[in-house]
Amino acid sequence: MSESYFVAMDSETGGLNPKQADILTLFMSVVDEDFKVLEELDLKLKPNDRLPIADQGALDVNKIDLHKHLADPNTVTYAEAKLKITAFVKKYLKKRGRYSNLIPLGQNVMFDLGFIWEHVMDKETWESLFSYNVEDTKTASLFLKRCGWLPRDIGTLKSLVEYFNIPKREAHEARGDVLMTIDVYRHMVDLMKSKKNGGSNQDLISLLEAE
Repeated sequence: MSESYFVAMDSETGGLNPKQADILTLFMSVVDEDFKVLEELDLKLKPNDRLPIADQGALDVNKIDLHKHLADPNTVTYAEAKLKITAFVKKYLKKRGRYSNLIPLGQNVMFDLGFIWEHVMDKETWESLFSYNVEDTKTASLFLKRCGWLPRDIGTLKSLVEYFNIPKREAHEARGDVLMTIDVYRHMVDLMKSKKNGGSNQDLISLLEAE
């Protein structure tokens, strides 16, 4: 069994500020170092004892109907979600002292973590399960652009998917965004390996397109 795993994640929320809006969905995939998805957790969420707070503009983007969302028997409270997340990741957790082998991965993943820490699982509990380090494809794209290895006009998940010629999935839907993020990160790693080995960017893209 691999020693390290990525836990790719994405959420849909009722706004941009976790102190003023709620998290409504969370999707997580445990991924090994070969980028194989081992297990997935798909959560529809609601507050423990009140109605969710959500801006209509955010709901228009993520296409969540709050009435259907709350009526769905699969929608769980934040307290229930905390237990589900803990059980989900503990099967893969191997700690060395305070260091975890579970590495959060996402596109602008700190946005998702902010909502998780505010509503579902406090930061201290989270860091008892997950690594302090995170892998963020948005941050990685900034580095690759500074190196001249990616065009300066890309950086959104959509633009990265298009640049790397990755199959498109449903945008602003947590599972689709997670799977595209995993693909983008894998292509970024391949790009870095290509540069390390002296290959050209065009050679790498041609190779990826031939997959």
